Amino acid sequence: MLLGMGAALLLPLSAEEKPKTGVVHIQTLFRDYYKTLEAQAQINAERARIQKEENEMLQRVKVFDEKLRDQTKRLQDSELEEAERSALSRDVGMLFQEREALERLRKQSIQARHLKLNQKMVARMNGILEEIRGIIAESAEGAGFDYVFDVEGLSTAQVPFLLYAKDATDITPMIQKELRKGAPAE
Repeated sequence: MLLGMGAALLLPLSAEEKPKTGVVHIQTLFRDYYKTLEAQAQINAERARIQKEENEMLQRVKVFDEKLRDQTKRLQDSELEEAERSALSRDVGMLFQEREALERLRKQSIQARHLKLNQKMVARMNGILEEIRGIIAESAEGAGFDYVFDVEGLSTAQVPFLLYAKDATDITPMIQKELRKGAPAE
């Protein structure tokens, strides 16, 4: 099947023309691209902010835990009158409900924020990857390449898509140079 598709791709070339093939390491390009690094820094900062807010909410839950411990200890006092015991027991129940509601809110809030951040991160990284692919296509066309394969790409069976390419030129350095053109000065 793949062999048939490969042969079909080569049909437009005449018998004398050899296709000019290039290879690229897209993971390397993606990892080293300044926009990827900027996006990762922003995402890490947002994760740290979420963690800080989670820690603050956790502190509020711990305050409830301390109050509950104190009130439970008081309930065990044998000298406590029945009316006081009843009121204190009601207070402990209310404190426990407030604590549980706060804990549920904390978990839901953190989970929702992490989910939203992950979705934002995936969308941003996909945008960066599309930009890199566009630059690869432009550069390859400008350099006269007929085909460019990602050396690191895997099939659905997790087998490298490209197993062999005779006379393939690694254009990764050329693409890295293109990607650095818009980078801010360090």
